[in-house]
This record gives sequence, structure tokens and C-alpha cells, in this order.
Amino acid sequence: MTNKIIRYPKIILIEPQLGENIGSSARAMLNFGFTDLAIVRPREDWPNKKAIATSVGALQDKNFNVKIFNNIKSATKNVSYLLATTARERDINKPVFNIIEAVKILLNHNINSTTGIIFGCEKSGLENKDLVKADAIANIECNKNFNSINLSMSVFSFCYQWFIENNKRDSISYTQSQTRINKIANKSELNYLLERLVAQLDKNKFFVPIDKKDSMIKNIEAIFTRNSLTDQEIKILHGIISSFIKG
Repeated sequence: MTNKIIRYPKIILIEPQLGENIGSSARAMLNFGFTDLAIVRPREDWPNKKAIATSVGALQDKNFNVKIFNNIKSATKNVSYLLATTARERDINKPVFNIIEAVKILLNHNINSTTGIIFGCEKSGLENKDLVKADAIANIECNKNFNSINLSMSVFSFCYQWFIENNKRDSISYTQSQTRINKIANKSELNYLLERLVAQLDKNKFFVPIDKKDSMIKNIEAIFTRNSLTDQEIKILHGIISSFIKG
């Protein structure tokens, strides 16, 4: 029987504005065993003294890993299942879960695989161009008349819920479709497929009118990210694209 390795999700902060929030997020992460932090285009320079101070030692812990990235693609290239967080409803065609449902799904996908959770900046949260790259959306349920959740509070909410669910899970509850889950393609493989597909569609003058090209690409991307494609399905789609090129 293959050993099941539960990997903690990678926490990904998109364009965080305040060093203090990065530090507080790192502190929340390490409290619950999370050690992999990716930061995409932080507003302030890195390393950041305020972040280090508010992390209360988390960022300096020998087991804590933090990396800076220029874009979400490079930050998620080894991620197989990506969850986007939001405190408000979004008009985007993605599965939407509450925080408990989302964490249970992450636990399923995290068996012998890598997952990630993306959080938006303090001012406006995640933009649609970032949301479209996620497999699903998780809403942090709160007061509908006041849904302004601090970045580090959002990170804390997910890390805490993961800690609770991970501790009480049993082998029966988390065995759904493990054969498929273990073979889900990572974002690097999916992005390469999308690049090939878009290039071929562009060559065939598919994007008409041209001013709608960006939104059409986002819709195409949403179709593929919504379906958690396996390695084998990616290979089949590459074969289909290649047959179009040869034809």
C-alpha cells in the first residue's frame, strides 16, 4: 500500500501592500504548521523589517520558506490544485465553497500532491485575472453588512480550519477518487497547454473581434482550470492540438 503524504498547502499572497500583514500572515501560518509562503509583487522592498518584526520569529524560523515571485504563474508552477479566497461574491464561473468545504477538498488533493491558496491585496482582494487561474473559489463567510477582512485574518482563518480538519480526518472520509487526484497536472503543465492552444487559435484568427481577445482567453482558461485535468488528459489535449497543426 502506497504511503499517503499530506502536504500543507502553499500560501500565496498577491501584491500585499503592508509588511506588517506579511509578517502577521507568516505568524498565523507557523502557528498551525504551514511553512511555505510565496509573495507575488509585494509593494514594499524585501526583506522587510516590519514583516520580520510582526512575524515574531516565524519568518526567521529555519523550517519556514518564503520566496518572492514576479507573477502568479511562476508562484504556482508546481501546484496541482489552486484555491482562490474572497470575502465577497464574484461573477465568475468557478465552483464556490465555504471555508470548511474548501479545506476538506484541499485535504483530498493534498495526498501526495501540492496545493495552493491565493489571497489578494489588502485594498481590493483578488482581481479576476488572478481568480481565473484558480480551480475553485472559497468564500470566507462573515457579516454581509461588513465584510472587510484583514489579509492576515484571512490567512489565519484558512490555516486554523486546515489544522482542525487535518487533525480530525480519518482514512474513510478522505479516500474519494484518490487515483485521479494523485495524477492531476500541475499549473506549469496546464499553462503550457493553454499557451499552445492560444497560439494556434491566434494563428487561425479565432479571436474576433480582437478587442475581445483578452476576455475570450480568460474564458478559455476558466474552462480548463475548472476541470482539474490529469496528466493523461493534458497529453491527449496536446495530441489534439498537434493534429490540428499537422492538418
